[in-house]
Parts: sequence; C-alpha cells; structure tokens
Amino acid sequence: MSQYKVINRFQENNHTGHVYEVGDTYPADGKKLVKARAEALTEVHKEYGVAFLKAVEEPKKAPTKQVSKQPSTDEKSDA
Repeated sequence: MSQYKVINRFQENNHTGHVYEVGDTYPADGKKLVKARAEALTEVHKEYGVAFLKAVEEPKKAPTKQVSKQPSTDEKSDA
C-alpha cells in the first residue's frame, strides 16, 4: 500500500471536508485511500499551481536476526 505525505494544506472534499495540514499522512485514519485521487493530488494543480501530496516509500522491515542461545560458562559444576 502506498503512503502519502501532505506537502501543502488542503481541504479534501472526498473526505467530508477533512483539512489536511502539512506533514499529515494521507489518508487520515478511518478514511479510504482512492489511489487515483491520491495520484491526482501528487500532480501540480492547474488552478493552485502546487501539488498537495508526495508519495513516500514505506519503511522496509529489517530482517529479524535469530540469536542462538549458547550455554552459559558461568554455571558451577559439582565435579
């Protein structure tokens, strides 16, 4: 799933007038992502002369490193 960051404040009529501030994630929690709409908002708007969203890379999950448990050398023996 693509993620978008708001780069210019705007009111999204498709999200019941939700106002997105610079730095917000689009879409807001509970709002549906319509990819075509998001893509359109990444382009420079003819009337306003700015883009409203920027696509951002999703952070890749680092592979988890398996740590093998080795016997402790601090254990006392009854030898």
